[in-house]
This record gives sequence, structure tokens and C-alpha cells, in this order.
Amino acid sequence: MRLYKAVLREIPENLKPLLLMNILSAVATMSLVALVSTAAREGGTGQISGRLMLMFAITVTLYHVTHIYTLVTASKDTERLIHKLRIGLFDLIRRTDLVTIEKIGHATLQGVLTQDTQILAEVLPMVVIGFQQAVMLLFLAAYLAWLSPVACILAFGLAGLTVAIRFSRVRALRTMMQRADEAEKRVFDGLTELLHGFKEIRMNALRADDVTRTLAAASRESCRESSLLKAQWGRNYAVIEAMLFSLVGLMVFVVPLWVAGFHAVILPTTIAVLFISGPVSTVSFVTPLVTKAEMALENIEKIKAQLFSAAKTAASEESELLEQAPLSIALSRAELSFRDGKGAPLFKVGPLNAEFRAGEITMITGGNGSGKSTLLRLLTGLIPLDSGFLLADHAELRIGQMQDYRNQFSAIFSDFHLSRRLASIEEPDQEKIRLMLERFGMQEKVSVVNGSFSTIDLSSGQRKRLALIVAELEDKPIIVLDEWAADQDPHFRRIFYEELLPDMKTRGKIIIAVTHDDRWFHLADRMYRMNEGQIEETNRATVI
Repeated sequence: MRLYKAVLREIPENLKPLLLMNILSAVATMSLVALVSTAAREGGTGQISGRLMLMFAITVTLYHVTHIYTLVTASKDTERLIHKLRIGLFDLIRRTDLVTIEKIGHATLQGVLTQDTQILAEVLPMVVIGFQQAVMLLFLAAYLAWLSPVACILAFGLAGLTVAIRFSRVRALRTMMQRADEAEKRVFDGLTELLHGFKEIRMNALRADDVTRTLAAASRESCRESSLLKAQWGRNYAVIEAMLFSLVGLMVFVVPLWVAGFHAVILPTTIAVLFISGPVSTVSFVTPLVTKAEMALENIEKIKAQLFSAAKTAASEESELLEQAPLSIALSRAELSFRDGKGAPLFKVGPLNAEFRAGEITMITGGNGSGKSTLLRLLTGLIPLDSGFLLADHAELRIGQMQDYRNQFSAIFSDFHLSRRLASIEEPDQEKIRLMLERFGMQEKVSVVNGSFSTIDLSSGQRKRLALIVAELEDKPIIVLDEWAADQDPHFRRIFYEELLPDMKTRGKIIIAVTHDDRWFHLADRMYRMNEGQIEETNRATVI
């Protein structure tokens, strides 16, 4: 069982104490059955035994302590297991490559890290309770066999049939769970489209109607599948309850007709059967939850396998350091092809030949879809080349140098993410931060407190200014700026092109700026134009 192996692998240290407490809890339950039976028999004579009362109190206390220990330990161990799984996934995600992350998809990764781990967090304590009840059944079986072997065989035969019926429906329940999960995913996909595309939807009634209809249809399908699943659960539960009541009737009405002298043990036997019904019901209830947890764990392990395969390659990228900060980087005959799920080519970039030098401003221009973003991803080492070479100081980069090579970059991509924490800067220069905030007109809106921005709830242009401040604080030898000025007003555009870029050039940085601002093309030392996946070096006059 995948679930058992995962628990055994991740948190083995508490399994023996849990097993011991489960056994003690089962012994306490069996003792309670015997004590209740004895007390009921003595109560019929009008006598109440103080000794039995004391033994009952001690046994209840033992059951309470062992049960509490089991529940608390199971809850803590479950959370530790979830923590270890998440930490492992975080580390694998950090070490994998961009292509793998995009192939898996953000929604899938978020689902695994939130929904699937949450399912495990909810189900695993219930599984432990189910195991505890199963152990209890073994001891109750022994007690019932001691009272009446025939009653034991009949009782556990019917109980076994009950559990067997439940197990026989596990496959059907698993299929229904999968359909319900898929339907729920379609609802979330539709909701994501509604929220992320809200501006466009709000401005187009036809699009809004279509999205609403699609979302409503997905919600109806989810409602139908979830209703079918819960109805099946309800039917299963009703069957189990009916069979358990039948078991009591069997002990009271049928067994006395077959077994001579059974009337002498009919009371303790019936009480034992009543105690059995609870554990049988619990075990039957937990069975589909185990299936649900197995499905969640299967999703987690599938994603882990994909990430691990990519992370193994990433680990080999961290074995070497560059001899020095590069004075030039280049692509030579670099090619990359994008393919669909069947392997058919969709778009090709290259062959690319381009060089970028320290102390130079290199500008890149080109239309939408021309390959500019792909060029930057190849140049920064975020995605591997299909063929060709990535060079630093005219030497081909070795696989072991790739991580150190990426460490040489500060980059603000068009789809950049601004972190609130200045995690990439060990000791932020407070005076430099103050001056740059003033330079960008942000001193009244943002401050840096304990190594974090006081807020990043700003406009896109303002967040880009903060991102550039971070890049300046990092002070890496290479800086990539993808359409940085696109969201800036004329004043900050002028500061960017006429002050910041020349200052970076004076400090000997390799500056790579994707831009369409032809007004400042004259500042470029080198110009490249991207067109349908091809690159050409051109002079400024030609571009303008």
C-alpha cells in the first residue's frame, strides 16, 4: 500500500508506540465489554459491586489515555509528514528547470501543494483511528470466541461480509472520486479565467455570457458528480448500518435456536456485538478515505518524479564556478524548437548569433511573438539549447557552471515577480535605498523595514521601479531589462535611459535592454532585431 509505505518511510519513529497504544486501547475496550456484562448480570440481582465500579473507572481512564495519545500523536505525525512532503517539493521546485515547471503547470503544482496535501492531512488521522478500531476488532473477536465460538463465527462472518461489500465498491468509488475531482478542477479553471480575465470579460457582454455559461455548466457537472458520489457513500453507509442491526438480531433471535445453553451468555454476547458494530462501521467508513488519500499521494509522487528527474540535471549544474565575472556573453548558432504534445514543431528560434559585452548598452527590438522573450531565456540559461552554444568570455559554458552563470544576472522580465523581502541582498545599503526611492519618487509610498518593502501593493510601473532598485542593490555584472520603460511616464523613462543606463555602462555592466523606445536608440552601443525567431544585428538608423 502506497500510503503505508509513505508513512513508514517518512515518520517511522512513532509507529511502535502507536501500535502499543492501539493494543492497550483494544484491551481496555475488551475489558469494558466484560465489565459491563458482569455488572449488568449482577445488577439484575439488585447488587452493585464497588470493585467493579473501580475497575470500570480504571479501564475507562486507560482507554481515554491511550485513545488521546493515539489521536494526538497521529495528528502531529500527519502534520510532520505533510511538512516533509512540502519541504521536499519546495526544494525540488527550486532546483528544477523552467521548462519542467511550465510543462507541469502552476495550477497543477498549486493543487498538489495545497489540495492533495490537505487531503492527506484530513484523512491520515482517520486512517489511524480505523487501524485502532481494526485492532479492537481482533480483541473483541477473541473475547466473543471465548464466550461462544459459533456466535463469533456468525458475527465476524456477517461483519466480514459488510466490509467485503464496502471493499467491492472501492473501485467504483475511486472512479466516481476521480470524476468528481476532474469536474471540480474544471470549475476552478473557469473561475481562474473569470478572475484573471475580468477586465476583458467586463468589457464584452458576449464573452461574459460565454464564460458564465461555461462556468455554470462546469458547476452543474461538479454538482452532479459530487451528488452521485455522496449518494453512493450514503447507500453504502445505510447497508452497513442495516447489516449491523441484523447482526444484533442474529445474536438475539437466531443463535439461541442453534446453540444449546446460549441463553447463559446471550447478554455478554449481545453487548460484545454492540461494541463490535462501532469499529466495523468506522473501518467501513475509513476504507474509501484510504482510496482518496492514495489518489492524493499518487498525484504527489507523480509530480515528485517529474521534478526529481529535472532536479537531477540541475544538481549537476552546481559543481563548478566561473573563473571570473564574464566580460562578454554570447549565443553561437543557438537553436530551440517548440513542439506540441505529439512532437510536431510549432515554432523555431534560431540559429541565433549574438554577443553582449561589458561596458556596452545592447538594445533588442522586435514585434510581438518574434522570439525576444525566448532569446532572453536562452541567454540567461533558464532553458537549454537544442543545439548551438552559450558562451562566456568566448568559451563554451560547461554544464557544471550553469548555476554560477545564472548567478551573474539581475533580470526584470516582462512577467516579473517582485518579492517583498530583499532575500537576494545580504546587507541592504539603507542610504542607497533612500536615494533610489527618492530618485524614483517612491519615498512617500514605500520604505524598507527589516529587510522587506513596507508594501508592494502598487501599480505595475511602481513595482518595476522597486524591481530596478533591487537589481541595483544586487549589483550583478549582467542586467537584463525586458520592456522596463513600457509602464513608466516620460519623466522616469528619461531617468532610465539618460541617467541609469549610462551609469550602469560606466560601471562596466553588460546591459541587455529589450525596448521599442526609438527615441533613445542612439544610446545603444549595439542593436539587434528579432523577427520570426531570427536575429540580426543592425545599426540604429536602420531600426529607426
